[in-house]
Amino acid sequence: MTYQSVFATQTITYGDTNVEQFYGPISADVVQAYVRITVTQPVVITSVSLYLQYSGSAGNQCIKFGIYRDGGNISPAGQALVASTKNGYCLYGAAFWGPGWETWILAGSDYLTINSPGDYWLCILASYSFGNVYHYAPLFEYGYNPLVGYNDYFFPANYTTGFPSMFSDTPIWEAQAPYSFYVQGV
Repeated sequence: MTYQSVFATQTITYGDTNVEQFYGPISADVVQAYVRITVTQPVVITSVSLYLQYSGSAGNQCIKFGIYRDGGNISPAGQALVASTKNGYCLYGAAFWGPGWETWILAGSDYLTINSPGDYWLCILASYSFGNVYHYAPLFEYGYNPLVGYNDYFFPANYTTGFPSMFSDTPIWEAQAPYSFYVQGV
């Protein structure tokens, strides 16, 4: 007689699952590092969620997702790309949508794998400047954000080419982090 062992896998969530109060535009051809996460074990990310609002979508706004290392100074500046989707995940739907959570189940070939515990950044790279994603911003103040301990960072990159292998050494930053952006995996 042969026995097969079945192990339950627990879904792990990393990122900001809060619905943040403010929103800002998604920019085309810009790598945007929105949320810093601490991973405690290897994880394979199978879904991505953003809290969005948009109007007039014909499905032409697509987003790629990526993960960069943290440099140890609460910034992804100059750090290596760990994983990224090759495919874009698009905003389909009604002419006016949200605000609400948009969740994409990644294709198996786009699963984002983090092999080592550590600090990482959840990033997007959009095809068009279309839609808004919600974020935290204390009293509309810009500068270092002492309440969450980090900023968001961004730099220009071509959507078609995909995520660069290294995050810019000199990214632009704003104290709007974290964004309503989380991932789930096993």
